[in-house]
Amino acid sequence: MSVFDQVLALLQDPDPPSRNRHFARFAGQRGGRVHRLYQLYRSLAQEAARLAARPGAGVSLRHERDGLWLELHDPDLSYRRRCLVPPELGPYFSQRLAELR
Repeated sequence: MSVFDQVLALLQDPDPPSRNRHFARFAGQRGGRVHRLYQLYRSLAQEAARLAARPGAGVSLRHERDGLWLELHDPDLSYRRRCLVPPELGPYFSQRLAELR
């Protein structure tokens, strides 16, 4: 199972893991990487949900030649963020954005 497959499994888990409660699961270099990536993409999904609820703000997924990009923007805050989404996590973010609309 790849690192991103493990991150996807954590993102889809209704009971979020804790590094303290699940210490053995996140032990070692690979486990630490999985946990850091999980935190990053969970935070990105939460930020997308917050922006989708704000009037005037927007969230979109764009397929480009070099990959799938998640774009977040809020003109009221002069905020724009663009993140490359790994192919393994593309369906997760597509589903999340569909649920927000």
